Amino acid sequence: MTTDSNLILVVDDDQSTCHVLSTLFARMGCRTEAVSSPGEALSTLNRMKPGVALVDIKLPGMNGLRLLEELKKVSPDTEVIIMTGHASMDTALEAIRKEAYDYLPKPFDNFDEVWATVQRACEKRSLSLKNRELLLDLQNGNRELSAAVKRQKSLVDAGRAMGGICDLHELLDFFVGVAADELEVDRVSLMLLDEETQEMWIVASRGLEESVKNGVRRKVGDGIAGWVAREGKPVLVKDVLSDPRIKEFLHSTHATSFISAPIVLSIPIQLQEKVLGVINVTNRRSGQSFDEEDLAFLYSLAGQAAVAIERTRKYDELQVAYESLKVAQKNLVESERLNALGQMAAGVAHDFNNLLAGILGRVQLLQMKIDAVGTDLPLIRSQLELIEKIALQGAATVRRIQEFSRIRKDSPTDPVDVNSVVKTAVELTRGKWSDECRNRGVSVTVRLSLGQIPATRGNNHDLTQVVTNLIFNAVDAMPEGGELTLRTFLGEKTIGLEVSDTGIGMSREVKEKLFQPFFSTKGNGNGLGTSIVYGIVARHGGEIQVSSEEGGGTTVLLTLPLVDVPAEVRPFDTEERKKKGRPARILLVEDNDLNRELFRGYIVAMGHNAVVASNGNDALPIVEKGAIDLVITDLSMPGLTGYQLAEKVKKRTPGIPVILITGWAIQQDDARLRESGVDFILKKPCTLSDFRHNVDTALSSVRGAGERAAKMAEGTGCPGIS
Repeated sequence: MTTDSNLILVVDDDQSTCHVLSTLFARMGCRTEAVSSPGEALSTLNRMKPGVALVDIKLPGMNGLRLLEELKKVSPDTEVIIMTGHASMDTALEAIRKEAYDYLPKPFDNFDEVWATVQRACEKRSLSLKNRELLLDLQNGNRELSAAVKRQKSLVDAGRAMGGICDLHELLDFFVGVAADELEVDRVSLMLLDEETQEMWIVASRGLEESVKNGVRRKVGDGIAGWVAREGKPVLVKDVLSDPRIKEFLHSTHATSFISAPIVLSIPIQLQEKVLGVINVTNRRSGQSFDEEDLAFLYSLAGQAAVAIERTRKYDELQVAYESLKVAQKNLVESERLNALGQMAAGVAHDFNNLLAGILGRVQLLQMKIDAVGTDLPLIRSQLELIEKIALQGAATVRRIQEFSRIRKDSPTDPVDVNSVVKTAVELTRGKWSDECRNRGVSVTVRLSLGQIPATRGNNHDLTQVVTNLIFNAVDAMPEGGELTLRTFLGEKTIGLEVSDTGIGMSREVKEKLFQPFFSTKGNGNGLGTSIVYGIVARHGGEIQVSSEEGGGTTVLLTLPLVDVPAEVRPFDTEERKKKGRPARILLVEDNDLNRELFRGYIVAMGHNAVVASNGNDALPIVEKGAIDLVITDLSMPGLTGYQLAEKVKKRTPGIPVILITGWAIQQDDARLRESGVDFILKKPCTLSDFRHNVDTALSSVRGAGERAAKMAEGTGCPGIS
């Protein structure tokens, strides 16, 4: 019996109808079998299965609806179309209930409609068969998928568990446990390969005695496991009795020394064609042979084990490499540090030699003038002013060293007008952008666009140095002349300063290295300028952004935080105090003889009385005797440090202000300063003007401090200051 989708069966006792329909279907390319009785129709169905059957409802011996039922029993996939010359709603409904595809009334007025109905029936049958096929495929796929999901879950669980196990032997033991449970076997062994000796040994197992597990050593090539390790291919034995490989391996020298039954499933543990070991499985409890699915599952587990084994080995190698790298890095850092210090020392030595030469020469000239008859006082004054400037330049050189070494910790707090800073920097650099450029025959135009901005906190000198440095760099970037614009503006929470030039610009590589110490594009530069600029701006809590392209000029944007600037304390007026009462009595504590005499001279020149001590221990009795208005102490001294002395002074008499004067001022920790009670910091070297300003400011707070101390004394029993 065959199924012929192109065959149309016509069942009608009217011969003309059979002839007309057969002719129509033949013209449309279909084969037609025409019969006149239900018996002939059923006989035809026993020989072949037509795609569509057209059945008249009125037939001899059996009506069309009864034949429809029988036909569906024999060929359920055949679509049946009922034909009738006595159409009624009841018969139509009955036909549909009995699974007829459609209902055609006779005689046929439109044969196109008949053919269209047959075509639709054929298409429905084709779709039904296709859907049935797809459904069967889906059911088979679901069964296979369920089995695969079950094993995939085992693989995922194994992978997750192995990811959390760091010890290699514990991990491999877990691995063979998963293999034994999932494959339902009594014996599993996992062997690792030593590449140097080409030997394998068991590192994890199930179902093997300890003596066997510990005593087995296999050369690559020996037995089933040795062959798998050598070839990098699996061995899957489905029939132990008939497989010729079993007999071959059983006759091998060491093939049966540690198993009572031959290995029937052995796969290599591989990573990128490199064999790391072998896993062997035998003795399935169900007695069923292993198949390709078991092989694929074990291969997946072996792949995870290979990654874990290699990861452990790589980790050990990385640890060794890391330790070696740390040693090499340490040596490199030391080398770079020495190199950097060497470059810095060379630059500093050059600067200081120039400064010392200037000081020495001018001092000797002054000595000659003083010894000569008719001393030129104006000349001496001018020379002294030059010596003062040279000394201040020396102090600035020291600060540059500290900037480079990143040891500065001071936070600038003085009120600063950024617009004033810009104007000052422009005037200080006039010789560069105006005179020098004019001498070279080029013109640099400086434009100022200064907005309405409030004062901020900072160091006026340092910020002036920043702007000066940026102006110098901008002028150097315009060898053929150009335009330099300095603009200030007020942001939402910042004060902005923008320095733009129309110069040659810079490449991305230069821009990335711009603020690195010792990096310079100038042949005679030491590479510290922009690094110092960066350090100063960072210490002010600001940021720097650089926009530049080769040939497109450069714009440097500085942003400083917008902060509240407190009203400046009114400095102590020495002349006013003289009119109102006695001069101040100031205790000076300094272990260096030259500095002690210098600062004593400053105090006397200001009209105050100086009481001196060479160390903190000598200073304490003086404080205890009372009548001291101000303490000025050095930081680094034998015995008590300046911090310790300040703590003891504040504990004895909280109202006395303390000025800490030190060459290490910019390195001090703000928290340590607050703990010690120091009120002011004065940096060495300092000018007489700076010294006077700090002393006057400190003395102006004596009355307020005394009132606070008196209030504290009421509660603590400490003596107050009136």
